[in-house]
Amino acid sequence: MTGPSAYEPNPYDVPAYGERVPAGAQRVPQPPPMDRWFTSEQAMGLSASILIGVDTVASWASAWADWNSYAVLKAYPGDEAKLAEADLISGSTGIVSALALFAAAVVFIVWLWRVRWNAEMFCRGEHRLTRGWVLGSWICPVVNLWYPKWVVDDIVAASDPRTSPHTVSLRTVPGTRLVWAWWITWVVGLVLGNVAQRSTLDGVPQLGEVRTNAVLSSISAVATTAAAVLAMMLIKRINDLQISRPWTPWWAADQAPPPFGAPGR
Repeated sequence: MTGPSAYEPNPYDVPAYGERVPAGAQRVPQPPPMDRWFTSEQAMGLSASILIGVDTVASWASAWADWNSYAVLKAYPGDEAKLAEADLISGSTGIVSALALFAAAVVFIVWLWRVRWNAEMFCRGEHRLTRGWVLGSWICPVVNLWYPKWVVDDIVAASDPRTSPHTVSLRTVPGTRLVWAWWITWVVGLVLGNVAQRSTLDGVPQLGEVRTNAVLSSISAVATTAAAVLAMMLIKRINDLQISRPWTPWWAADQAPPPFGAPGR
């Protein structure tokens, strides 16, 4: 049994995703709201989890480097060679940590984009943010403190087999404690990490400032570790929900479901 292709006329005569049809208006056939069929994102999720783990190790390496800088400055305040060596170690671990974070973020967002596609076909419910915000929510200042959580909340809601495929709005589906815990720990780690980084740029650091920076880096690493573990649990949770839910698009939910992993795979 094959499903509709990405470009054939809409065989179910439903409005395109996000389109609002005025009451009494005649519906104009639109293509199905997809560019591909359902896909399993287990492999991409595993890759994201591994890179998140690498980033966590790198954050602890950065915290250690900050404590090393504090110890060297305290023991050898006038030794330029030792201080330069400590700065080199700190700078190197900072670069490695930044690269690890970038790699983890790219793969995680790619995974998030793909499971969002699946979620839109599982349930017709309106997401709070358009698909472009799957990426934009992370890079736009200020709103990046809560928009990504909304994106994930709606993906979880639409992926859950208990959510009706004809749910009108996903914001009416209660959120999960797992998403809340992951997001709070992530924001705490992000904010403390940024404060620690900026404190090292304010002129020549004093011993007390270096110690404060090391403490903040350590707390940030703890929060980042908690967020990483919760992120891995969240990735597995979403993947499991999408695998356990019948791969039937919402516009055909009242018809016989296609075989698991049907067309286009």
